[in-house]
Amino acid sequence: MGLARNLTLAALWAAMLFSPMGCKRYSDVSPETAAAPAAFEPGQFLDAQGAPLSSGELGEKAAASAYVLVGESHPYPCDHLAQARVLEAMSRAGTPPVVGLEMVSLDRQDVLDRFNAGEIGVDGLPEALDWDKTWGHPFEAYRPLFDAARSLGLPLYALNAPRDVVRKAGKVGLKGLSAEERQGLPAKIIPVSEAQKAELREIFNAHPFGKPKDARAAWKSFLTVQALWDTTMAQRATQARRIWDRPVAIMAGGGHVERGWGIAARLAVLDPAGPRLLVMPWRGGGQPDPAEAQVFAYCPEPPRRPRIGVALESVDGGLSVTAVDPGSKAEAAGVRPGDLLLKAQGERLATVKDLHAAAMRALEQGGTLVLEIGRDGGSVEIDIPLVQPQPGQQPGQQPNGQPDGPQDQQQAQPNAPGS
Repeated sequence: MGLARNLTLAALWAAMLFSPMGCKRYSDVSPETAAAPAAFEPGQFLDAQGAPLSSGELGEKAAASAYVLVGESHPYPCDHLAQARVLEAMSRAGTPPVVGLEMVSLDRQDVLDRFNAGEIGVDGLPEALDWDKTWGHPFEAYRPLFDAARSLGLPLYALNAPRDVVRKAGKVGLKGLSAEERQGLPAKIIPVSEAQKAELREIFNAHPFGKPKDARAAWKSFLTVQALWDTTMAQRATQARRIWDRPVAIMAGGGHVERGWGIAARLAVLDPAGPRLLVMPWRGGGQPDPAEAQVFAYCPEPPRRPRIGVALESVDGGLSVTAVDPGSKAEAAGVRPGDLLLKAQGERLATVKDLHAAAMRALEQGGTLVLEIGRDGGSVEIDIPLVQPQPGQQPGQQPNGQPDGPQDQQQAQPNAPGS
């Protein structure tokens, strides 16, 4: 779903504790409000007006496009199944694509070349790509995408800029990159549009900063990285189209796809004659927003599983605990399935967003989340120590010292379409 220079440490850790990560943000809704009409099954494609599309109709739409951009929320398996079905529909329509991957950076194209040549199978990709460190989201969720590419004989092409380069660009700017670091990157970065900038600013402003100058620097960094990601991926996609003389199916976080603001806007500059089709996940509830995409894949939002080790459901009066992970912080603190989270840090809870805000306050107030829980007709108070960075760990790093990729920061930071 991104920012090389992180916002605040508290915001980042709160998001890691309680949110499913991904580039595209989705509102907090209960399963009831998220449910689509009964006629729609997970994986069903719909047009911009919400009418069902058959696989053949989807293939016809895709066949008329030079670039088919398929958005995703990274941890959601249904989204990747839908991506695989797009590849199948395009192949059946007689336009087998090159598959462009946000989740692989251009410095690892050699691994994909070996896959394309049949030297590496799907099972060999996680180790060869160092997937757990370079991307981090479960490879098994993405397996249908890679299985489809292999069975259909579709070549894979890396789209993203290397993570270390992006992180440095966010810190020192593009001019601070060495000639070697700029290798493979666009000669000119296409900036964020004013329309997108207005929405990103609203999201960005929701996160506090210690001093105004810190916020100004982070905002500038965010826009730099945003533009770098999207321009790099668009340039790589145009290269893939020229190399293979095929349409390109671009698999990327929803923030890079929605409304045509991210990769598509850069494609319009770099390859204006190449028609573009946008495909986005739809979580249900109401109708799809036709401004977001021309095609939607119905993929209900899976149950939320906060990082403290519980699954939650919004109910009247608070957040209901539907499951507690064995060995988790929640279990250690005494949280049980069936508990009702009433308050956190003294404030009433209605949505998971309320829990996010409470976690940020908890981190600022010493690192202990104080929950008031309804249980057995009464209430109890439970304290949960939150994860704190290890000594010497920098903001934006995971506990193992690896920086959070753009795809891992969407909930804590403005949703960069360069996730």
